Amino acid sequence: MIKKIRVLLEYNTYCLWLYDENDEIIDNDNPPEWDDDQELTNAFMEVSDLYDTFFIDNSKEFTYKGCPDEKTAQKLKNLFNTAINLLIEKNNGTYIIQNDVNLNNL
Repeated sequence: MIKKIRVLLEYNTYCLWLYDENDEIIDNDNPPEWDDDQELTNAFMEVSDLYDTFFIDNSKEFTYKGCPDEKTAQKLKNLFNTAINLLIEKNNGTYIIQNDVNLNNL
């Protein structure tokens, strides 16, 4: 049984990390009961897709370039708040949610 959902921004990955009762990573996806939940998936994919634009990734370089402007930072914050609130609402106390996203240092 999964005990924890860790929310983390990593380049080119989905934001949700599932951990078992021994605090070992099970998967990088929605919990099984939300596998087909397009609303949740789309919300976190929008966050991931926008965050990925903060990086240069080509055949010559992989670099974090950061957020280009305040408008983009605010958009990411809004998307993330929508996604995390949706997760909390759907969770309804089932899992521990560990939010490791700090949007103050964009």
